[in-house]
Amino acid sequence: MGPRASRVARAALTIACALPVGAAALRADTLSGTVRDASGRPVPGADIRIDRFDGASAYRVRSDQAGAYSVPALVPGSYWLVAHARPFLLSSTERIQVEGNTVHDVELALAPLEDSITVVGNALPASAADSAKSVAAVDGGDYRKRIEPSLVEGLRAIAGVRVQRLRTPGSGATVQFRGLRSHDTAVLIDGLRFRDASSVSGEATPFLSDMAYFDTERVEVQRGASSTLYGSHAVGGVIDIRSSRGGGPAHAEISAEAGGLGSARGLVRIGGGLGPVQRLIYSGGGSHRNVTRGVDGFDPYRNTGGQGYARFTLAPALTLSGRIFGTDSFLAINESPSVPDAVLANLGGKLAVPAVALPPHEVRAYEAGREIRAGDATFVPDFNDPDARRAASFYAAAIILRHQISPDRSLRASYQQVRTKRRFGDGPGGVGAFEPPFSTAARYTGRIDTLQVRADLASGPRQTLTAGYEFERERYEDRHSNGAPDAARLDLTESSAQQSSHAAFVQDSLRWKSLQVTVAGRYQVFRLSGPSFTGGSNPYGLTAADPLGGAFTADLSLAYFARDSNTKLRAHARSGYRAPAPFERYGASFFLGTASFWGAPSLSPERSVSYEAGFDQWLARGKARASATAYYAGVRDVVTFDFGVIDPATDPWGRSGGYRNGVGLLSRGIEVDLSASPTRSTTLRAAYTYVNSDSKAPTVPGTDFHKALGVSDHMFGLSAIQAIGKRLELALDWSAMTSYPLRFFRAPGWQVFPGPLKVDAACTYRVPLEGARGIDIFVMVENILNRQYYEDGQAAPRAWAVGGLRFRF
Repeated sequence: MGPRASRVARAALTIACALPVGAAALRADTLSGTVRDASGRPVPGADIRIDRFDGASAYRVRSDQAGAYSVPALVPGSYWLVAHARPFLLSSTERIQVEGNTVHDVELALAPLEDSITVVGNALPASAADSAKSVAAVDGGDYRKRIEPSLVEGLRAIAGVRVQRLRTPGSGATVQFRGLRSHDTAVLIDGLRFRDASSVSGEATPFLSDMAYFDTERVEVQRGASSTLYGSHAVGGVIDIRSSRGGGPAHAEISAEAGGLGSARGLVRIGGGLGPVQRLIYSGGGSHRNVTRGVDGFDPYRNTGGQGYARFTLAPALTLSGRIFGTDSFLAINESPSVPDAVLANLGGKLAVPAVALPPHEVRAYEAGREIRAGDATFVPDFNDPDARRAASFYAAAIILRHQISPDRSLRASYQQVRTKRRFGDGPGGVGAFEPPFSTAARYTGRIDTLQVRADLASGPRQTLTAGYEFERERYEDRHSNGAPDAARLDLTESSAQQSSHAAFVQDSLRWKSLQVTVAGRYQVFRLSGPSFTGGSNPYGLTAADPLGGAFTADLSLAYFARDSNTKLRAHARSGYRAPAPFERYGASFFLGTASFWGAPSLSPERSVSYEAGFDQWLARGKARASATAYYAGVRDVVTFDFGVIDPATDPWGRSGGYRNGVGLLSRGIEVDLSASPTRSTTLRAAYTYVNSDSKAPTVPGTDFHKALGVSDHMFGLSAIQAIGKRLELALDWSAMTSYPLRFFRAPGWQVFPGPLKVDAACTYRVPLEGARGIDIFVMVENILNRQYYEDGQAAPRAWAVGGLRFRF
């Protein structure tokens, strides 16, 4: 941190620690009771989690053989109590008040997946049934049941979410909300933004494929803009990765699996609490994944990472917590899909043609430099580049100090640091159109420091208020080498840039009987620091830029609860924004010693406005829920890259191409979600999405084609989990979408790709041992229909499977 940021940090921590006497004065009470099912029988081994109203996880315990539970050392106040019994899907979600030693019995019943506590989009924990936002969540246990290592892949069955995995596991992944762009998605880790400051658009996409299930309690999703709470990039939707909180008896898990694509993975997880009142609770996990062959036999990928959380209770109302999430990966990179001369002839100058891939045996011939027989192919899928690779790593670490001033007032201060690094290498091997003469190297590093101070207030059951201040500083650096073997031709170039921002935000939620109104606002201002370059002249200047205009966002949501019919009606209007990344402001590329500068320091933030209305209907005494939402989203001042349109004579930086603010884009559609627990051993989730996404400027230059590229009009998803007895569990995931347009370099128009149809299945057999110990035997088959499909022109693997063991103790 610089001097100014250090002063802000010291001031924030002083405020957070200013009232320790009051905190220590609050007494600690005990919550106890018995967990029973609907017939009144005690439920042993039920998992019980207690969350404070401000989001601080308090304790996690299990009921004993008589169904009894006890939670010691609770500060008086309002709490959420969430209880689950496995393997059957019995649960309970209640808001309770602890005053003195409190006795509260819990009755478990069947409930849909969404009847749980969510934080994303609400600022404070809320039941999904009480939230006025369009929210959904995937539980960490579901990732284990589905044998799904990728966090983003587990979101396929959520309406409005388009998940793309490119090629071999680890090769790349994107998430799009409601037909908007991938960088309109905000990714959070425990409520704090995760972004790569060195990526082109400053978003999290470069690392989504590396974000694996290590020790995640749940992944929460909010569809639609949420910039008032989470700032930049929260335009299309928000993904919040919530770390496991630990607590309860010490427990651990070790698993190992191996199978198709030459893949193997090992995972270790631990958790628990120390001391009779568990002043220290902890949870953590780590894994190593190795893919040796991949789709075409040469797609090696390795990923080692972990996630951990710990919280220490300094006083009954004062806690200090910390968490870390990070990975380190390596990947062999293929060339991008292409349209060489032999294939270009098949396009015949047509604007719209069906996408037909060159057969695999001809792709191998093309890689070897031999003449190919194109047949009716219209593109060559991504093909091997023998000396291209990517090494990437990130870590996101945070510390949070929480102070419970009174039962319904709390103050917190948090600091997070995100560091990212991506290294690319390429050489003269291969047949790509732009193979370098020497072994080149490029390194991109980013760092983001975020300090936040926040106060939460509950004024009885009718009002909750959140207000805060946030300082963020991000830094971008790159380094390029052309790899020339002699000093005379060796060229090394470097550049760096930095920007910072200050933001204030507030959210007020009011409730009158069945009506809930939430109003929120955020104001953020930005400041740039002068960039530095070596290896090329700098057109931007070296002095700090003047402060840029601010970004103001507002949010209004309404929800009406008709208790007699179990119906919730909701409406939401909001604005969002995306701050241009340092690369978009100062970006430069260096090729064979020649520098090209693309950035525009004066870029305005992209701004969006969105509206939605919908309903949630609970059926069959809470065993099922149907939801539908109609939405509209418009983005203006879009940051776009143009070449040949910018005039060097009038451009302030003498560019002939680069970034500028342009016209906007629109997306509108309908989302339908269905979830049900028809029996105590079955859960179902189904989703349908209709998307109509267009750009105000043509998406294919020289045409009147405005449809968003890579976006399907219709998407379907289904997830089902079925327990058979107490030992066997089956999981099925099905996703499908209609065709979408895509454009390749050199093609005169666009190609129409058939939408992928993908079915995955998993089976787990439990062998119970003494106490809580047990062994799970599992197998997972991906793409069980063995269909060949292409995501953005890249070949996905056909059917493949893994099997393994999991030891729980």
